[in-house]
Amino acid sequence: MRIPAFMKTIRFRLTLWYSALLILVLGLLLVVINVAMVQSRPTISEVPPRFPGDLESWRETITDERDRNLTDLRNYSLIGAGAIVVIGAAGGYILSGMMLKPVSRVASLASRISHTNLGERINHQGPEDEVKHLADTFDDMLGRLDGAFESQKQFIQDASHELGTPIAVAQTNIEVLETDQSATTADYKHLMEVVKRSLDRINNLSQGLLLLSQGSQAQTKWTEVDVASLAEEAVSEAKASAAADGLSLEMGAGIDHVMVKGDAIRIKQVITNLVDNAIRYNRPQGKVKVSARIEGSNAILEVEDTGIGISRAEQQRIFDRFYRVDKSRSRSQGGSGLGLAIVKKIVEEHGGTVSVESSLDQGSTFRLSLPRHV
Repeated sequence: MRIPAFMKTIRFRLTLWYSALLILVLGLLLVVINVAMVQSRPTISEVPPRFPGDLESWRETITDERDRNLTDLRNYSLIGAGAIVVIGAAGGYILSGMMLKPVSRVASLASRISHTNLGERINHQGPEDEVKHLADTFDDMLGRLDGAFESQKQFIQDASHELGTPIAVAQTNIEVLETDQSATTADYKHLMEVVKRSLDRINNLSQGLLLLSQGSQAQTKWTEVDVASLAEEAVSEAKASAAADGLSLEMGAGIDHVMVKGDAIRIKQVITNLVDNAIRYNRPQGKVKVSARIEGSNAILEVEDTGIGISRAEQQRIFDRFYRVDKSRSRSQGGSGLGLAIVKKIVEEHGGTVSVESSLDQGSTFRLSLPRHV
């Protein structure tokens, strides 16, 4: 038989305990009053009493005896009521303390918790009541905090490493040139190029980190945006870069206008990041194709490439900050590992989703889905 949910609550259990306690005390009170009244009842003699005086004196005697009995009953009742209050208060205090003991454990753990001991848990064992729910919720919160602190720690380490690399490259080249007594003007020009590339990388990293740290944009500033038009602009701007790498970049056949509501600059940044990735991780004589279309209530944009592909295991992590599929190649080409993280953030801010289909050595297809604006 399944027990109703309300019967598992502390309120119901406290009600049962208090009711049982009061019934017990009232029963004892009735027993005590009855025993006391029996003991205080006058003894009845076997010989009929002889009352002095007339009939009125006899009536006064009976009335006095009845008044005395009523007085005793009132006194016993007041004493019993006081006993009920005292016992009920003491019993309630003890019972509440027993049932709310896990709450004290939660408060104790909360008072001593810090970033150094987020692994502690209450692990309350008991019935599925309010206290169990509170303890489990607190444990879940500690788990989320622990994960958040670990992510923040990893993020700081990754950011420090990424920012430190271009700084170290520039510093090393400067120190080498300082010790070179035969350095020429060409050497100094080369140093300037190295420093410029390092500063550009640091600037890109800082801008990416700033974007990821910002909250969602106010939708009141959004406008109607043609995704197809933005895709054509991104393709046109990247054609020179693709041609320099020996790649074919084209805009696929689709609908002239694929309208969504959002921030045109941010949406174009998403498309540009995906196109740049498709070029960076492609192979010589490879192809990149960008297309936009409508599917039901969604606007769909796809970026296909014939590049190195992404393994199934890595597909779960490519949208994480600082994660790279080909770490050595992307680092040498100035990749920061933030591009796809930025793509995911912007798309989700617009109520959409981003996904990838890929096979190693066969290429990848990134697919954006954004709510249409009708």
